[in-house]
Amino acid sequence: MARSQFTLAALVVSAVPDFDPARVTPVATGIDADFESALVTDHTGRAVIVRLPTSRATEQSLTHELRALEILTAGVRSRLGFELPTVCGRAPVGNTFGLVFDLLPGDVIHLDDIMAGTVVPAAIGRAIASIHELPANLVSDAGLSYVSATASQQRARDVVERAAATTMLPDALETRWSRAVVNTKIWQFDPTVIHGSLGVGNFLFGEDSVSAVQGWGALHVGDPALDLMWLTNTDESAEGEAFHSYQQVRLSSADPNIRRRAVLYSELEIAKWLLHGVRERNTEIVEDANQMMESLVATIGEEPVNTVGVGTEPIMTVNDVEQMLDVTPPASQ
Repeated sequence: MARSQFTLAALVVSAVPDFDPARVTPVATGIDADFESALVTDHTGRAVIVRLPTSRATEQSLTHELRALEILTAGVRSRLGFELPTVCGRAPVGNTFGLVFDLLPGDVIHLDDIMAGTVVPAAIGRAIASIHELPANLVSDAGLSYVSATASQQRARDVVERAAATTMLPDALETRWSRAVVNTKIWQFDPTVIHGSLGVGNFLFGEDSVSAVQGWGALHVGDPALDLMWLTNTDESAEGEAFHSYQQVRLSSADPNIRRRAVLYSELEIAKWLLHGVRERNTEIVEDANQMMESLVATIGEEPVNTVGVGTEPIMTVNDVEQMLDVTPPASQ
């Protein structure tokens, strides 16, 4: 049962010393949509966000984020060009717990705000690159997941094989994806620190730069293309600007095949959506996935099946992506 905004305000009072709530506003958009969340302001004007898990998966995500933010110390944060969440309180609630975060600066953006010729694409590219430039041992030595290039390739292959086993995968996509996941050339990369669940909702923007990045519950070492795949559904020119600024920051660490893997991962999200629908026996989701696959087949047209990520237009429309994000359960590592 959903808790009232007053219950969430009471949680803040118990978690944060000397906090006297004056206003409570439920929040159900962006990353907060996965939790019972509220914006709580006290009489001095201090504002915090309280998040309470709604499932075992979101509880694990919140636990993981707490650990990740402990690893991302002040010294580490100083290497990034934006702010990260700060936990200012924790309180038990029944068999689970809630976390209270200081409100981060900046405004929420949407996919259609990422337009070529503006500061947004380049700023996003630089922000993602700065995450990937962090030392990998910072995360792996702390016991968080390390996913090798070989394991990343195998995970992608597993998705394709399971989707093919449904017999609903169009021949063109089965061929295209099957060839991509066995093409060793595009899977030659060095795992980096990655956010792990990046999307447009994780970014907050200031006047001309990324002011904060939120939602660190999937931090681990893995394929940097995972943090970039969502950009393949933006305007093609804006996507190009974002990738260009990303590569400029990474320089010697630049990966010539990262954009191809990003596109492949984005396409495989449709396969995962299909598998989710099959698993849940939800005919509406299955039909939605089938329509997306038909649209992708039409988009790639005569493109050679071994050139995933080369000249491919956005896989889904802005509305397609945002609707999927509203109802798709958090991805597992």
